[in-house]
Amino acid sequence: MALRFLFEEAAAHFAKPPGLAILVQMVAPIRLSVPGTLRYRPIAVRVVAEAARLVSCSARVDPRDPSADPLALDVRHPFDTAVVSAFMEIFNNVAIHAYQRRDGGTIDLEITPTSDAIIIELKDSGRPFDLDNVVPLPTELDEDALPEGGMGIYIAKTMLDDMTYEPGPPNLWRLYKRLPAAQIAVGRS
Repeated sequence: MALRFLFEEAAAHFAKPPGLAILVQMVAPIRLSVPGTLRYRPIAVRVVAEAARLVSCSARVDPRDPSADPLALDVRHPFDTAVVSAFMEIFNNVAIHAYQRRDGGTIDLEITPTSDAIIIELKDSGRPFDLDNVVPLPTELDEDALPEGGMGIYIAKTMLDDMTYEPGPPNLWRLYKRLPAAQIAVGRS
């Protein structure tokens, strides 16, 4: 029942590109709750990276290789890189802005890898964020025009196929990324 609701809700919130097949669940959704501080971001990122790898079928570092660092986060596959980069930006926004860099809140994650996509939901009980008030980027970007901060939403949107936010409580971010069709067709090279 929870899976059915998740996919019905995902379909309601994410525009389906033409030809998108019905999402097929690979495994049960992965759930994780972590304190909403940057100190716990690496734990959440590792879980998201491994879930992305389930979708992309990207090669892992060989644990028998003596030169391989078993703790290194290997996200060389473009799908994995995009998912992890977008997730880190949104996690940062929650920890820094919703929880204002203070302890006390949690971030609840639900990650659903499918045969060709990943859906990540982040819930927090911090200060709501107004996505409509994000200042637009200048139309002509050069090195001097780029702001020092405030790029996280743009980075996440660029890396994902879709991203939604519902202010709460609880606040709910939904991140959605599909594996490109060419990678599905050739066995996820």
